[in-house]
Amino acid sequence: MTIPGSVVPVVFVALAAAMIAWNFSLGVRLSTMAGASRVFRVVSGLCAFLFLPALVISLLATSPAGARVLGPLVWLWPLVACGVLLQSVWALLRGRSRVLVALPLAVFNLMVAWIAMAHWLDASGRAMPPWAFTPSVAISSLAAAALGTTAFSWAAGALVPVLAPAAPARWRLTRASRTLLAAGCATFCVLTGIESSRAYGRITSVPSGDVQPNSARTRGDLAVGVRVFGTLAGTPSAALARHDAALADSMGVTALHIEFTADGASATALDSAARSIESRRDSLVLVVTLDLGAGGSRARDDEAMRVRLAAITQIVRHLRPDILLPAERIAAGDGANDVAGWQRYYERAAAAARGVDRNVTIALATDASAAIDSALTDWVMAGSSPVDAVALSVRDDGARPARFTRALDAMARWASLASVAPTVWIVGVPTAPAITGELIQQRLVRYALNWGAAHSWVRGIIAGDASDGLTATGLRSSSGQSRRALADVGAALRAQRDLPAALPAADTTRGADTLRATEALKTADPSPRGATKRRISDTLTPPPQ
Repeated sequence: MTIPGSVVPVVFVALAAAMIAWNFSLGVRLSTMAGASRVFRVVSGLCAFLFLPALVISLLATSPAGARVLGPLVWLWPLVACGVLLQSVWALLRGRSRVLVALPLAVFNLMVAWIAMAHWLDASGRAMPPWAFTPSVAISSLAAAALGTTAFSWAAGALVPVLAPAAPARWRLTRASRTLLAAGCATFCVLTGIESSRAYGRITSVPSGDVQPNSARTRGDLAVGVRVFGTLAGTPSAALARHDAALADSMGVTALHIEFTADGASATALDSAARSIESRRDSLVLVVTLDLGAGGSRARDDEAMRVRLAAITQIVRHLRPDILLPAERIAAGDGANDVAGWQRYYERAAAAARGVDRNVTIALATDASAAIDSALTDWVMAGSSPVDAVALSVRDDGARPARFTRALDAMARWASLASVAPTVWIVGVPTAPAITGELIQQRLVRYALNWGAAHSWVRGIIAGDASDGLTATGLRSSSGQSRRALADVGAALRAQRDLPAALPAADTTRGADTLRATEALKTADPSPRGATKRRISDTLTPPPQ
């Protein structure tokens, strides 16, 4: 049972306000406490007065708007966290406060300082080992279990240290508040310690390998791209649109992914997105997803159906996507007995889209996690549905990296049982570099690129968000700094451009696919748009058996 989403912001703001008030009031008293050393008074006072600005900077510097101004000051937060840790250790060793109060606070502050320093060093370009992020992953996993998966991306970064008292409490209320705070910190540390073993297993389960993708597996017919603009509930911001489009253009990606909510797919927003990618529209494959949002389980209700079908019509009319995902997932809670409902939804979505553009490819989004995913994938691979492709879309924000590899293995099993080779896209790699570290993100992206290149029926890979939006999940930070995984995507694209023109596919696991691709070059439409449309139509034609 999770806490309702509307309660989470209220609880978080209330706890943050209480911690700010605690640190400020206690820091003022400690900075003037008689009998304490001058160093202790100075450290306590600085931590109290720098706490709030450091917290604000750490939170706002991750946003695109605040990164440029506040980015150079992000070092202030780990400095304050280490200062609070120093103060709490001094209070434990030389203070007169109860050990049962000072010890839990010192351990809690040690954990906060560890997380703050690990992420600051990682974001600064230092190669941090994966085990350094074990506490961060453990805390974020606990938060995701209690508050929902969206909490994973920010939970560990929102932890705040607390100053420790250095003298006995004078009042009963003060003693009670200290005892309550110490009990909360102790409980939190115990839960984190229990979860840390599982968190370490999740981190170490991510496949490792060479630093660069295996260029021998690069295929010329494999589209590689990024998601731009985040999930749009309206017109994309000018700064984000400019930065994402510039990154995609400089890398020379061969695919772009844009995602809209049903309410956000207005004509104005769609036209704005179309203008942002207009310069390279004819040279890439455009993938567009319609996000289910919070009402995913009601996607087939009459009113929800009407809204979504109208949005699909608008998307196809304004953007002319090559591949359309009418939903980004199979909504949780829809049991296996609802397969017929999802089939009806995709049938109506395909009819609405092809009423505008008969060449658009309709793809089923699945995370390969439940029986309904298997049933719908079988329906698509049987060839009797209006759905042409399968899009693997795992969205757990990096909480369980091994889940992504298991989904890939499940897709490989399904493909091996199909009578004809399916058309498969990997739409995004679930990572959270601000929590798990950049090395884990790099390993997952590299694994996806190599896995996709090794299977001829995989037609494209969306390696992740071009840059950070509301959460730090992109291949580039909100300050414009490239993360390590971006180098792997660039290496794969460069290797593709270096392939001989007569060898569009380096993968030889299906000789018929290679022969078909070679024959397609002989009758190629020389225009870039023709090449794009030809590649899509090829994916819809089953290879000869």
